[in-house]
Amino acid sequence: MLPANQRPSSSMIRTTTYKMLLKLFCGLFVCTAALAQDETVNLYFISFPKVDDPEPLELLIGEEETMEVDLPTNHVSKAYSVPALSKWVLGKSSMSDANGFTFKTFGQVTSINSKSQLVLVLRSGKGGAEGLELKILDYSEDGFGGGEYLFMNAAKVDIAGVVGEEKFAIKPGNNFLLAPKATKTRGNRGYSYARFYFRNKDEAQGFFSATWRLNDRSRSLVFFYHDPNTKQLRLHITRSFLSAE
Repeated sequence: MLPANQRPSSSMIRTTTYKMLLKLFCGLFVCTAALAQDETVNLYFISFPKVDDPEPLELLIGEEETMEVDLPTNHVSKAYSVPALSKWVLGKSSMSDANGFTFKTFGQVTSINSKSQLVLVLRSGKGGAEGLELKILDYSEDGFGGGEYLFMNAAKVDIAGVVGEEKFAIKPGNNFLLAPKATKTRGNRGYSYARFYFRNKDEAQGFFSATWRLNDRSRSLVFFYHDPNTKQLRLHITRSFLSAE
C-alpha cells in the first residue's frame, strides 16, 4: 500500500472518472449521430388536384443540397431514397454570384417515424409558386396496407360515407383510413357498395355511389375535391399494388 502522502486524493479520482465518462459519452454521441445521418427513408409523392404535365420541384435534402422530385397526379411517384430528416421541404433553388445558394420554399411538412412515407401535395393554385399544402402519411404496409382505403377530404365541405357496413365522416383537410369488408362475393372476389354525401347547410346530399371490387393486394387513395373549373364536387381514386410476396 502506498504511503498516505502518495495516494491519489478522492478529488483526483472523481476528476479522472468524470473525464473517462465524458469521453465515453462523447464517443457514443458521435456514433449515434453518424448512424442517424446514415438512415434513409423511402419518400413518395402524389399531388392534387390534377393538372396537365405537373412540373417537378426540388426537395431540400441537406445544406445547399436538393433533389428534383416528380409530383404526379394520377399515380404515386417512384420511391426516392433520401436522408431521414425532421421535415420535408419543397421549392426551387437558385445560385447567383451576389447571393450564392438560395432556396424558395413552396411548402413543407414535419416528417414522421416511418421508413416509408407518402407526401400528399395539395395545390391551391395552378403553379407550385402559388402555394402548396403538404400532408404526410405512413406509406409502410403496417401504416397503409393491402385492402385499405385512405379517404382524403381536399374539398371545402364536410364529407360522409358508407362503404359496406362502415360509416365515417371527414372534415375538410382531414383523412380517414378504412379497411372495408365485402358485403357480397362473386366466385372468390369480394365487393362492397360505396356511397358518399356532402353537407349542404344542415342536410346530407348524396353525390356518388358505386360498387367497388375489393383487393387485399392493393391500397387506394380516394380524394374528394372541388373541380377548379366547374366548382363541382368530385371524387378521384388512385390505386397502387403491393409487390407480390
